[in-house]
Amino acid sequence: MKDICSKKYKNFIDFNAGANRLVEYVLKHTEGFSDSQKVAYARNVFTKDVLNSCLTVGFLSENLKNLLGSKVNYLNFSMDNMIKNRLSHPEVNDSDYTKIADIINAPSKYYKSKSGYDIILFKADDKYYKLVIKTTHNRKENFVKSLHLLNEDRYKKY
Repeated sequence: MKDICSKKYKNFIDFNAGANRLVEYVLKHTEGFSDSQKVAYARNVFTKDVLNSCLTVGFLSENLKNLLGSKVNYLNFSMDNMIKNRLSHPEVNDSDYTKIADIINAPSKYYKSKSGYDIILFKADDKYYKLVIKTTHNRKENFVKSLHLLNEDRYKKY
């Protein structure tokens, strides 16, 4: 079966630079739009090859892999989800994205979602992170769904 990723980036610097260019383009053309309208615009304007490009950002432990029911342990971040995350969560900066591997290597707590295709990982570091990871229905690929920053009160509610 073919990977969902149409192009694999080799490093975060190139992936991030590409995402930043695409987000700048969207923001330039969507003034006054809601976040969801901006995401819809991006998905309308950019090709599937662009949106389906990705970067492997880390590897799941056996425990997390089994919790997802995944057949693989690598974790990809698609350009589509990076654009969506950048547009919906502008408070998340470049250094936060580089911590994804640390979050999956040592989450402070984690949960399986009701859908069974997602897990939610949390990390208390110098900031409070919430990372949502999904697996595909055939369980052959894992992707970052979103990365959020939480305040301490929200972090403690989970």
